[in-house]
Amino acid sequence: MKRETCDSCGNEVKVVTGNYRFDEVGLPVLLKNIELINCKECGTAEPIIPDVNGLMHVIAFAVAAHPCRLKGAEVRFLRKFLGMNGDEFSNLVDIDRTTLSKWENDQQEIGKHSDRLIRFLAMAKSADLRKQIEQFMEKYGELTGRHSPRRSQLKIDSETLEYEYA
Repeated sequence: MKRETCDSCGNEVKVVTGNYRFDEVGLPVLLKNIELINCKECGTAEPIIPDVNGLMHVIAFAVAAHPCRLKGAEVRFLRKFLGMNGDEFSNLVDIDRTTLSKWENDQQEIGKHSDRLIRFLAMAKSADLRKQIEQFMEKYGELTGRHSPRRSQLKIDSETLEYEYA
C-alpha cells in the first residue's frame, strides 16, 4: 500500500483505489478505479490523476458526442476547455455575451444550430480532439436525429480513459 502526505494537513495518508466524483469540472463525472489519497485526520479525499490532459480531452469528447442537447454546464465546460473567456467564446459563436450567460446558467435553451456549432468548434479548435474527428462524425449521426432529453452521469475508467454514460 502506498503512502503519501496530505496536502491539507501534512499528515501521512494511505493511498487506496476507488471511485471518485470529479465535481471539479462542473459536470457529473465519476472516475472509476482511481487512486485516492484518504486522510483520516482532516477528511480530505483527493484523486491521483496521472493524465489530467487526457482526462479533460475524454470529457470534452464525451460531451461533444453525447446525443443530448447541451446544457449550460456543458457549454461552460467546453468554453473553458478551449481556454476562452465569455467574450471570446460569444464572439466566436456570434452571439451576445448575455445570451451565453443565459445558456451557461440554464436560463435559456440552446438552439439546435448553436448546439451543433459549439460541438464542432470544440472538436475543431482542439488539436487533440481533431485527431478523433472521424469517431466524432460516426457519433454525429446520433446527433442529427432527435436529441434525447435524458441526462446521465459520465463514468470514466481512470486507467484506460474509456467512458460511458450511465
